Amino acid sequence: MKRTLRSTALYGALVLAMQAQAQRYLTEVFTDAQVAITPNVSYAANIDFLTSNLSSPQVPADLTTLHTLVATGQPIPAAFFDGADQSTAIKVKDLQFDVYQPDPSVDTETARAVVLYLHTGNALPPPINGSPTGLRTDSTAVEICKRMARRGYVAVSMSYRLGWNPLAPTEEERRGQLLNAIYRALHDVRECIRGLKKDAAEDGNTWGICPDRIIVLGEGTGGYIALANATLNHPSELYIEKFLPDPFEPTVSYVDSTMVGNINGFGGQLNLYQPNGYDHNSQFCINLGGALADTSWMDPGDVPMVAFHTVFDPYAPFTEGIVIVPTTQGPVVPVQGSNLFEQLVNQYGNNSAFANFPDGDPFTDRARSLYGTTQAHSGGSVNINTGTEGLFPFVTPDWPGINPQLREEASPWQFWNPNSPLALAEVAPGVTAHQASVLSN
Repeated sequence: MKRTLRSTALYGALVLAMQAQAQRYLTEVFTDAQVAITPNVSYAANIDFLTSNLSSPQVPADLTTLHTLVATGQPIPAAFFDGADQSTAIKVKDLQFDVYQPDPSVDTETARAVVLYLHTGNALPPPINGSPTGLRTDSTAVEICKRMARRGYVAVSMSYRLGWNPLAPTEEERRGQLLNAIYRALHDVRECIRGLKKDAAEDGNTWGICPDRIIVLGEGTGGYIALANATLNHPSELYIEKFLPDPFEPTVSYVDSTMVGNINGFGGQLNLYQPNGYDHNSQFCINLGGALADTSWMDPGDVPMVAFHTVFDPYAPFTEGIVIVPTTQGPVVPVQGSNLFEQLVNQYGNNSAFANFPDGDPFTDRARSLYGTTQAHSGGSVNINTGTEGLFPFVTPDWPGINPQLREEASPWQFWNPNSPLALAEVAPGVTAHQASVLSN
């Protein structure tokens, strides 16, 4: 009898395990109690453009020291990490991520798919960016990473380098600075991916991942970075017209690779990354808001893309337009949004792996019901294109009686604690970060 009960219990456990494995990644097969969180894992170090004094005459000597240390595998002294230490003009950022995963004590899978999460924040830290959000620990980031971990993914919420001046007096200055900020963040993403792959192959696979199943998911500003990571593959793509300070000088880009490194993140005077023997290839791209720098970056054979985008996004255009800085309402650079680039993704066949999924899933059904429709708000109307499998358009309410510039929602997936110190910080006289952000949420 005991043997029978034991066998029955074992059979039942096997059935449950098989059911969990069959639904893994599709449904939540683990509980919150079974999700392990490992915070503050260092993955790289590179020059910090927020705290470095690049006008100091000491810069050349600091850079020589840093490049020598990195090339010879020596540790970088603490003075370079300390913003208050006046002995160095160049400062280095210790870049970290937080890992959310099914606890290895309850999950025996060792080749798990990875979701690399890129937070929002306008490439500036809160509340300088006028918002209570902009960190890898944002409420949205934590919630999404936990949901992914409960589905069996390993979710990695990473920080990336920040820094530019949205108050620069001209659109050209703002454009050049923001493009370089996104470019540096792109380097950080690619370095993080290379590091995860090296760990999986050489250092014991700390996180139990499959290095060939990496999803890059970006929210807001992170969406711009994720899309750049999926599409920026050729050096010539840094010399498209909108990247040229002077259209009559086609060999001079806002992004100077001799200074900040090539598209893979190597080389450049103001860059410390070096190859580790692994590539930065990922297999899937997701954006929640944000936009693509230019559709000319896209090619047949790029990774599949899924886009979540509010139809009347006031900052990142749903179809095509100018990026608007939320803090200043100033224009920066023309870009293409999800409604446009998803058409090309499908035309190129890059979403063919799931474009023919059957109806019946409520999210797929909702998205498909909106393709080819026109959505109207009192401020205007937007046509949602056909042939955009992979696009989930958010049709948000039309809020009457509000300044037209502030009446539309940009990020309905965002939330935060309105009583947190960041939310209560003043970003303008008498205006808190919470009050400023809730106007577009």
